[in-house]
Amino acid sequence: MYSVFKNINSFAGKSKLLDGFAVFCAVYLLPLMIFLLLLFAFAVHSISIFFVPLLSGLFGAFVLNKLIYIFYKEKRPAEFKSVNVLIEVPHNPSFPSRHAALAFGISIYLFFYNSYLALFFLFCSCLIGIGRIFCGVHWPRDIVAGMLVGLASTILIYNLLAYIRF
Repeated sequence: MYSVFKNINSFAGKSKLLDGFAVFCAVYLLPLMIFLLLLFAFAVHSISIFFVPLLSGLFGAFVLNKLIYIFYKEKRPAEFKSVNVLIEVPHNPSFPSRHAALAFGISIYLFFYNSYLALFFLFCSCLIGIGRIFCGVHWPRDIVAGMLVGLASTILIYNLLAYIRF
């Protein structure tokens, strides 16, 4: 996994355009996705298409991740000298990625509403993950684990809401 990280992070600092795109993906793409989801919800007159996927992502990022942080604390790549860091380094543990858990939790849950939108959001979620590796704040396994946390939170929230409705 270190070689995958090094191959992606080694491009950081070599092109202002590529660095700018990576920083955009790592920092600003997730809030933009949430805003686009809100606009879509208003366009289709269904606020649940905004709140339920967001709940899924937030549950993964702030509940499931916190449980994992209790038992497993991983240092971020930025703590090592040979890493190119392009953005501010968060203070929480690296594993799993909170950004990835939130983005993938939203994206995967969207499949229950609109598969085209879900695929677009999954693509954006992948860009977020790659951007955070590129910028030196996550290992690839952090992103994969965040994706799995997003999947788990989708399953849990879906089943919880199905149980509550009946």
